[in-house]
Amino acid sequence: MQNGISYPEFAETAKKVFVTEATNEAPTGDVDSLAARAAIRTGITKSDAINVLSADETPSVESNLNRITRLLTGWHADTTYTGPYGLPLELPFELRDRPDFVSLVRTHCSDTQPAAILKELIRIGVVKETENGWFRVLTRTYLPKTDAPDSLERIGQAIQHLVETVEHNRQETDTDRRLFERTVFADDGIYEEDLPRFKRYVQGRGQVLLEDIDNWLSQLEKPNNSQRKRAIQTGIGIYHYIEKETDNK
Repeated sequence: MQNGISYPEFAETAKKVFVTEATNEAPTGDVDSLAARAAIRTGITKSDAINVLSADETPSVESNLNRITRLLTGWHADTTYTGPYGLPLELPFELRDRPDFVSLVRTHCSDTQPAAILKELIRIGVVKETENGWFRVLTRTYLPKTDAPDSLERIGQAIQHLVETVEHNRQETDTDRRLFERTVFADDGIYEEDLPRFKRYVQGRGQVLLEDIDNWLSQLEKPNNSQRKRAIQTGIGIYHYIEKETDNK
């Protein structure tokens, strides 16, 4: 409710999650048989399950959040668009025989119109137009404002990835097949006046680690549909938590 999500929206999302989980490990089959399986396992009506499964058959559209993230990563990690010491170049919108914003978009976000995403990047404050009409990227990290649709998407992704990792490790008996999952905390807490210093420490060290991992991933060959190889969506998430005073009461 704090994020403006109504009950019908929550119920629709929950329905999709239940149907997806009920059919994930099912043998391949037509929508009708999968919907029947989902109805038996979840209590959702077969017609509702059919609607969910039919919607899932439509091609997925990449989210705005993912587009922006991929573009910022390319601007900072692709050596075509970085200068000395790995700093991102200022780019003209379009200019032949040199790196420009249009080629950046075509390389790292080919399904997007360059002018449209540039306008969005400027609007959200991650890119600035310089006096000579070129464009400077201001940050590698995009954190949506709390009232932006991208913010809710980011919350959903973060929760999903964390819960799936914890659940995978809980069920996996082979320790070599478990995913990396570690937590560190002060046994007796820390004084409130030390919290700002700890936050700065975590943000600095965490950002360096994430950028190093991002650079490593960026140098890998990008999967494409022309090759018959399975692509895996994977990544790393780091978060800093502060327990509310009521959490342990």
